Amino acid sequence: MLLRTILSTSGTRILNAVSGLIVLWIAANELGKEAWGIAGIILLDISLILLFVDLMSSTLVYFTPRRNPTSLMIVSYAWTLLVTLLTALIFGMLSLFPSMINSLVPEGYALHILILVVMNSLNSIHMGILLGQGKIAVFNSLFSLQFSLMLSAMAFFVYVMGIRNEQAFVFALYVSYAVPALVSLFIIRPRFSVSRFAEFRLLLHEMLRFGSIMQLSGVLHLLNKRLSFYFLRAFSGYGAVGIYNSGVQLTEGLRLIGQSISLVQYSRISNSTDTEYSRHISIQLLKFSVLATTLAILILLAIPRFVFERILTKDFGDITYVILSLAPGVIALSANTIFSHYFSGMGKPTYNLTAALIGLGITIPLIFILIPLWGLVGAGISASVAYVATVVYQWLVFRKLTQTKLNELLLTKADLNDFYKGIRSILRNRE
Repeated sequence: MLLRTILSTSGTRILNAVSGLIVLWIAANELGKEAWGIAGIILLDISLILLFVDLMSSTLVYFTPRRNPTSLMIVSYAWTLLVTLLTALIFGMLSLFPSMINSLVPEGYALHILILVVMNSLNSIHMGILLGQGKIAVFNSLFSLQFSLMLSAMAFFVYVMGIRNEQAFVFALYVSYAVPALVSLFIIRPRFSVSRFAEFRLLLHEMLRFGSIMQLSGVLHLLNKRLSFYFLRAFSGYGAVGIYNSGVQLTEGLRLIGQSISLVQYSRISNSTDTEYSRHISIQLLKFSVLATTLAILILLAIPRFVFERILTKDFGDITYVILSLAPGVIALSANTIFSHYFSGMGKPTYNLTAALIGLGITIPLIFILIPLWGLVGAGISASVAYVATVVYQWLVFRKLTQTKLNELLLTKADLNDFYKGIRSILRNRE
């Protein structure tokens, strides 16, 4: 049953990766690297703000089995509104210094970014509750709806409406965020009622205490992954960001394997009190995550440069160097996501915060040194080194907490047999 759920989630994530590749193809061929670079910065700005907005929704998987879901939603909604208003105030203050705000936010897109942040946050709140309730099949269906809408809307705005700049991507984001948020709200059907203020205050305190550590870890983790975007823009312009963004999108599409596995892991651990079960399931899923991601990255590395130039135009030929420099980091991240969800599911997110701090402490000096020297490749190398260091620390902590031995991480014949039997069982049931 567990493997069936994982493979179902992985299948959904793989379809999302394919959809992302098609969106990338449309962007490369119809928008160009400059517009795609602007789109990358817009999406990065949204992601950075969401790390603060989603401070509450990041805790929902953990708290939903333990607290009233409707109360959780109300607190999360209120937090989203508060942080968005504060961000709008910051944007207003920065607008007094045009050169500063334009270096962080593409000109004319501040309001779009804020609206998209709210839409995405509402969707994250609903999805977090569904995942916390163990409704993984519903979660996967809504996730499929989101990336399907992104692809179809992108194609519509480019080929039907004739929009050939970053606006096509922004408008597609509106569609892919808004519709799933409304559908998921209908599925949850919360029963809003008046509760005591003291209850909300206590819940807010609990969620802030737990979520602040998780989200601070997320902020640092995202900076590890994306800080190089701003440096590339400063040294080489939006075109370089567009190429690097494409390489990141291709390699991180492979991370969806580990992410889909860890979502199931997180849901199971959060709903379990058996520490040995949590340890065992994390080790098993770690093996499959790293193996599957390694095989996938090797296949991607085998694709010749001319194929990328043929598919994405010659402007994107250097994407092969980006993929090569990011490859070790992508494999490390497949382990990172398993360790991170183990610590979060066990209620120990502090270790993820320390890991992210270690990664950022390595990223910052490396991007100052390597990006001016090697550009795109320097950005990729700095990311990979930081990811590997992060995973080494997480493994050392996991080993200490669980008394796990290194040889337990080796893939055995029994592991492969279990995986094979699980796939056969799924195929047999579909006949």
